[in-house]
Amino acid sequence: MSATATKTAPTYLREARIAAGYASRDTASIEVPYSPETIGRHERGDVPVAPEDAMVYARSYGRSDILIRYCADCPVGRATGKQVTDRDLPFATLRLTQRLRKAAKDIAATLEEIADDGIVDEGERPVFNTALASLEELGETITDIVLFAAAHGIEKARPANAEASLQTHQYSITDVPPCQSRNIREEAR
Repeated sequence: MSATATKTAPTYLREARIAAGYASRDTASIEVPYSPETIGRHERGDVPVAPEDAMVYARSYGRSDILIRYCADCPVGRATGKQVTDRDLPFATLRLTQRLRKAAKDIAATLEEIADDGIVDEGERPVFNTALASLEELGETITDIVLFAAAHGIEKARPANAEASLQTHQYSITDVPPCQSRNIREEAR
């Protein structure tokens, strides 16, 4: 299986290029280490965008949301049902608040009861699956806000101790697509 994501016209690449101030692929190729032709092939979906390409575009255009969008359509993202939806901040925040309340009220108690014996038996499976679906919705809602922040250049500052740990391992979380960042974060601890 290919490590690249086959995309049909990933519009987010063209939109990010234009938002970064590069009206043409020629001007973008000054910052992006690809030829205008390669940039065009990626933007049209003629050539698959590899994870490394997504990272190059994100750095070159100053748009970390490219990584989130890429991972939603990479083979892993598609297999896990990862979705990315652009939402206005007020709507995304209201949606998150409602889902957090539901999760705190219903899901936590349900999961605690199921996890008591460490086994999900056949009788608990439907309730567990419902709780899992709610958690997946919550994850998508959190991604809405992360996507908004990334698309608007809002970055969360790292705690001081995280910076020292990252320097020791010479990793940068922003250099890794979100679908791979969990493993890097675990290694950095």
